[in-house]
Amino acid sequence: MVLFLVAETLRLLDLYKALRDDPRNVTNKGILLKQHAREELTSALNASFPREQPWTESQVAVKFKNLRSEYVELKWLSSQPGFHDDGVGMSEEWWKNVKRLRPKANAFRGKLPWIFEPKMKAIVGPQLPPQPLAWTAADDDVERGEEADHQQQQLQEATPPSAAVAADVAESTAMSTAAIESDKGEAPARALSLKRPREADPSRASDERAMTWGHVADSDYDRSLARSVEQSSVAAAGMARGFQDLTAMFQEEAARCRALEQQVTRDGGRDAPFLADQRHVLLAIANSLEHSTRATADMAKGYRDLVGAFVRGKADADHHPKPSESDASVQSVTA
Repeated sequence: MVLFLVAETLRLLDLYKALRDDPRNVTNKGILLKQHAREELTSALNASFPREQPWTESQVAVKFKNLRSEYVELKWLSSQPGFHDDGVGMSEEWWKNVKRLRPKANAFRGKLPWIFEPKMKAIVGPQLPPQPLAWTAADDDVERGEEADHQQQQLQEATPPSAAVAADVAESTAMSTAAIESDKGEAPARALSLKRPREADPSRASDERAMTWGHVADSDYDRSLARSVEQSSVAAAGMARGFQDLTAMFQEEAARCRALEQQVTRDGGRDAPFLADQRHVLLAIANSLEHSTRATADMAKGYRDLVGAFVRGKADADHHPKPSESDASVQSVTA
């Protein structure tokens, strides 16, 4: 079972709300978020809270589904006579009756106020929808079908029928011409050249093969290094945005904590349960900020080293250009 800290859960709900507010992220068949939005949600959450084992899309989906189930239980609990948001004043008998009527709702005993209620209410609304908001495997199948149809349609539109017919006609004509020439005993010049390969110097052929493989290896390495630099740049930018969002969340929760402390002071100095919960949230975010700071510094160092290697490789290539194939041929002939 994957455990989410309070700060991580609050961040998940903030990201979820932001994605759901964009109509482009919601499908037309009752699915909450499209595939790309679910991937963006998971990626942003991992950027905010770097971990050794990043969260998967499935784990994030299960977490939200569980939160929504808890919100359903809380809505039922709040509809019962004698309920108080802060959990104060509800007797033992009251909770026993709740456990008898709805055992799952009894899990809120000692956990009120529920810190995730405001954010869940912003996502779900004051009234629960008739259909579940959490995505399901069936929803995934439906959406995959929609995306496959859309991609197939784009592919067909991108390939004009006339171009395909012209290519088929050209290929058929070439094959027919070759067959006629063969029947007449006139082999194509290209075939004759293939039947009489010219003699080649073994040492020259070996040098050319070595040079060709060297070019291929260098080219593959350059492309791989360039892709690594690009991917690291994107990851570093995402982590920087996540760190900024986490810092803003810490400032927001710190301001809320100060307001609660001032309220407690005005009420006589007795700490309320919700103030202790708020302090716990603030501490969790502070710990996450500490971990994120170290992870961001490590990624920045790795990105700097990678870019340095890329720049040095380009500089060496400019100062020591590789001989071209024509140069190698000239050297071989001279030898």
